[in-house]
Amino acid sequence: MSDSLTSHLAQLEKQRVDALLTVDTARFDALHDPAYQLCNPTGTVWDKAEYLRRLTSGQLVYSQLDTTSEIDVMASETLAVLRYRCLIALRIDGADVPTHECQYLDIYIRADDGQWRCRYSQATGIMDPTARG
Repeated sequence: MSDSLTSHLAQLEKQRVDALLTVDTARFDALHDPAYQLCNPTGTVWDKAEYLRRLTSGQLVYSQLDTTSEIDVMASETLAVLRYRCLIALRIDGADVPTHECQYLDIYIRADDGQWRCRYSQATGIMDPTARG
């Protein structure tokens, strides 16, 4: 895997995250595969249309998505896995979710047109070890 491909994929992920923060629907569409699915920290899976609907309706509003680690990239000619940590704060269905850290795992595929698009995302909340009962 070349350094240029690693850099390109990390940059695409930063653009994707920015599109979520700014609700840039054109960039969201361009950076997500038509069969995209998100598995959020609650275990709920949303497809691309549902995720976009929640963002554009204001049911889901990200106020913070700050990467706290390097974006680790493993890639082949047509498939890439990106993993990193992120501080996230959001409002969902009118309720604020306080800032917390998540581990993100994103799978990108290279489409027939040569463009890389995110196909799957998994956000796993990182538990505070002092909060265990």
